[in-house]
Amino acid sequence: MTRSTAGKRICRVLPILLVAYAAVVACDSSSGATPAASTPATSAAPSAAPSATTPGPTPAPAKPKISKAGLSYFFAVALGSEYGDKHDVVTMWTQPEVTVHVHGSTAKNKGCLDKVVSDFNAITATTDLKLTETAANIDLYFVPRSKFRSLVPGYVSGNDGYVNVHWSDYSAITRADIVIRSSGISQSSRCHLIREELTQAMGLLQDSDRYPDSIFYERYRTSVTRYSKLDKEVIRLLYGGVVQPGDSRKAITKTVTVK
Repeated sequence: MTRSTAGKRICRVLPILLVAYAAVVACDSSSGATPAASTPATSAAPSAAPSATTPGPTPAPAKPKISKAGLSYFFAVALGSEYGDKHDVVTMWTQPEVTVHVHGSTAKNKGCLDKVVSDFNAITATTDLKLTETAANIDLYFVPRSKFRSLVPGYVSGNDGYVNVHWSDYSAITRADIVIRSSGISQSSRCHLIREELTQAMGLLQDSDRYPDSIFYERYRTSVTRYSKLDKEVIRLLYGGVVQPGDSRKAITKTVTVK
């Protein structure tokens, strides 16, 4: 239900792109004298040199449209985190696919997971979730609450679900660990927690008390097992191609059109 973030210092060397430009030089030679002749000399009309096409500037991508309420809600749930480091900028994954390895699941849990992955991927444009049986970006554990802290040392007591996220110096998420209670709660509660914690592991780390039908509602309503309209707007903006890790409220405001 709630989450912690931990900054992880990662130094990366960015490749330098070298672009080579080739210049084409056309050489034209002709004789300096015209020989005398008793009849006028005729010559073929010179062929026109092919015109070089200069590509125009790449048009700026269209600003995505978002409602005023959607943008306000994005700032509420996407900037910073409920626990841990104070980090009032966007944190997000940068690769096109984020893999999830599930530990201790059941058939019912798998059904909820498949639904969340399908719903999330239908909204996003740049990054998808994918379940895998091998090493993954996200490890999700279904275990008794008594084992939470052994898997996530920063776990805050009293929560039935918890996510811990690590990010680099430039706010790109590098890995996440999720724990969800395997006993002592209903299956509908577990399905709610699967959706909430997995979505928050993608960078939407805050709770809010604004909208009871939202997956980010802080009072943990187990009847909420789908994304609300505003949830979809928030997810679509985060992974729509214009928001970048480290973006501030001001930077984000410049990249969208409020409808």
